Amino acid sequence: MGADHIATASGTSDEETPARERNNTSDVVERVTRLAGSHAARPIRFGIVGAVTFAIQIAGLTLFTNAGLGSLVAYMVSLVISVEFNFVVNQLLVWHDRPVSRVPRRLLHRWATFHGAIALSLVINVVAFALAEPFMADIAAAVVGLAASTVIKFLSLDRLVFRSTGLR
Repeated sequence: MGADHIATASGTSDEETPARERNNTSDVVERVTRLAGSHAARPIRFGIVGAVTFAIQIAGLTLFTNAGLGSLVAYMVSLVISVEFNFVVNQLLVWHDRPVSRVPRRLLHRWATFHGAIALSLVINVVAFALAEPFMADIAAAVVGLAASTVIKFLSLDRLVFRSTGLR
């Protein structure tokens, strides 16, 4: 071996190491990407989307209460905005493997089913907020509302709205 071809402790040459590291890195990235898009990771994606949606809802609540709306009205307006965001992002990221046909009435049906399926979770969310709000800050009461409705929302979306029965 010449001075320009030095073997490492693993038996590979310095020239082979960068290529092997690139391959290992791309393998890891590919595995993580595959896992992130998998069925098993759906609850994690749902949680991330939920966290972003919640941030939008809290920002709206803060904006609307600072603008002079009462807490409950501000909460309900911000909830409507965040729910529409949630539908779009759930369709694109969480249940991306369960597409709806491109026929507008099919998408409208899914949108309507989404809203019907989460109606109960929204009622639970608002009632929990309304019950908690007299005893705590608005943001803490919003957390109570969110926690009360999350499980119902995931199950109804997974089993009813974005079910895997082919294109709807």
